[in-house]
Amino acid sequence: MQYTQEQQEEFKRQFSTRRRRQIFLAVPIVVLAVCVRIFSEQIQKTGIPDAVWITVFLVLVLGAILFSFRNWRCPACDRYLGRSIGPSFCPKCGVALQ
Repeated sequence: MQYTQEQQEEFKRQFSTRRRRQIFLAVPIVVLAVCVRIFSEQIQKTGIPDAVWITVFLVLVLGAILFSFRNWRCPACDRYLGRSIGPSFCPKCGVALQ
């Protein structure tokens, strides 16, 4: 399908916003995972059962995954963009993203 210049620019702007949200989501999740690993002994000393910590961590990670699957879509065809954080074009419809 042919898109107007305005539509193509809007797709690029939307992709930029979606990419920024992906990065803002990934950084805290990675930091959280590293902190849990580093401070696992101190976490155990809090007296809160491990099952609670594990459940909270898994809920946060699952929420991040669900958000990612909904956010990381092509602005033109709404299909999942895959695992790459910086595709130049949509692998499904071919629209330029950057």
